[in-house]
Amino acid sequence: MNVCVDACFLLALYDSRDGHHANAVAIFEKLFGAATNQLVVPWPILYETVSTRMARRSESMKQLERDLKLLRQRNRLSMLFDRKMREQALGECFDELKKRGAGYRALSLVDRVVRLMLLNPKNRLHALVTFNREDFEDVCRTRKLQLIDSPD
Repeated sequence: MNVCVDACFLLALYDSRDGHHANAVAIFEKLFGAATNQLVVPWPILYETVSTRMARRSESMKQLERDLKLLRQRNRLSMLFDRKMREQALGECFDELKKRGAGYRALSLVDRVVRLMLLNPKNRLHALVTFNREDFEDVCRTRKLQLIDSPD
């Protein structure tokens, strides 16, 4: 199974102070420990995850490096490039400003790029791990992707 991850999941996984940390650890172990699932990380998610705040926490960075190296060695890591989706996602951000009231969705550029990646069948994704269910629920339903936010 090809499992895409959101930044909130990675941030929780590598920050023991995060409220979702224990949940993230359990999900990671279940999906990428003994199982043969492929971790799919969109580049924009890495940009969001390895922010200045995380970069200053050397222990978190070491753990991230360890996990990515291990999965790469096992051929279970895939990185998704965003080049083809950037302009469309940015356009969607500006188009959203034209909506009024309840129809307006304040999604980040990163979330919009990831949504486009999820919608693209060429990416062969099966699931998304996120703690921001409401940002991705509709695209996961459209593409019949499993939305994972707990280890159960």
